[in-house]
Amino acid sequence: VAAALANSQALSRTISTLQARLHRLPAATASWATLGLAYEQQARITGNPSYYQKATGALHRSMQELRVGNAPALTGRAALAAARHHFGAALRLARQSRHINSYNAVNLAILVDALVELGRYPQAFRSLQRMVNLKPGVPSYTRVSYSYELRGDLAGARYAMRQALEVAYSPDDRAFALFQLGELAWNSGHLGAAARLYAEGSREDTAYIPLLYGQAKVEAARGDTAEALHDWRTVISRFPSPTYVIEYADLLKSLGRKDEARQQEDLIRAQQRLFQAAGVNLDLELALYDANHGRERKALAAAKRAWHQRHSVFVEDAYAWALHVNGHDRAALRHARGAERLGTQSALFAYHRGMIEKSMGMQSAAKSSLQRALAINPYFSPLQAPQASRALAALNSGH
Repeated sequence: VAAALANSQALSRTISTLQARLHRLPAATASWATLGLAYEQQARITGNPSYYQKATGALHRSMQELRVGNAPALTGRAALAAARHHFGAALRLARQSRHINSYNAVNLAILVDALVELGRYPQAFRSLQRMVNLKPGVPSYTRVSYSYELRGDLAGARYAMRQALEVAYSPDDRAFALFQLGELAWNSGHLGAAARLYAEGSREDTAYIPLLYGQAKVEAARGDTAEALHDWRTVISRFPSPTYVIEYADLLKSLGRKDEARQQEDLIRAQQRLFQAAGVNLDLELALYDANHGRERKALAAAKRAWHQRHSVFVEDAYAWALHVNGHDRAALRHARGAERLGTQSALFAYHRGMIEKSMGMQSAAKSSLQRALAINPYFSPLQAPQASRALAALNSGH
């Protein structure tokens, strides 16, 4: 089942087959659970959050048919909670499922992801080792790679992702692994390597939108504006996720295309309402977006909610930035330092810390942080990378 669901082309066929089976056998508990998991995957693949409600219905039906010992339904509910960014609930449900069946690799993957997103890193890495021991493969090696990236070991991250690529036999699994390798190159500022990896992945699966997103980022960084805008429009038309639309709006703003940027910002708000109506928690994304677009109070409220729920390094960075734009620099610096506690090589983290330090008059520290941000990835943001350069130039000139 997991292999079938992982294949985007097989997913629609899987759903149709399950629907036909359930029409004949409406009490098939496991099929209802598998259908719920398939709907959750469909939501992620299409970017359409309305599938989450369908997933909820299918999983609820499975639990009605078998209320006790229903590990597949608990795993499906855990996956749905994680997809909606309710990671505390995802962890609780995954643990309940593991208590019934401790040999389900899909469930263990959800448990690992929930622990990571909650910022419980030692527990997450221990559970990840159990996942590797249970079922080495693309899902486990991908998570090993991410664990190395979080800890700043980029060589280890690349090695683990290459292992994932070696055991990836389907075109979509290979495309996924190549995209992740491209992201590792992009996040380190290696445009040529990133472009090659994104292109190689596209040859494996032309329909995999993240690869076109990667190519659009590289084109924009290289100044190939027409190509970048063309590819970005395709990305947004086919997969208008809030994250993609925010990045596209920032690119448009950096190019002085203010009217087009405002149109994308309207789309962001519409998407926000759509996702939140489907039960998706967007506090982390909105905290950063609002902080960068003059809605300081909203940013801080969203960041506080996110920090109350989970203590990941990404949430702590967003909380630091929201505190900073609201003038709470001392607390902001404490959290900016906390965001780097694992040693994550993030240009955005370093930029946020540098700007906070600059605001506090810590000139030497600010220079160091801003230099580090631009050394990690001078293209990390079409809006904020130039701001980092200007701030560093001002510090170097004594301002």
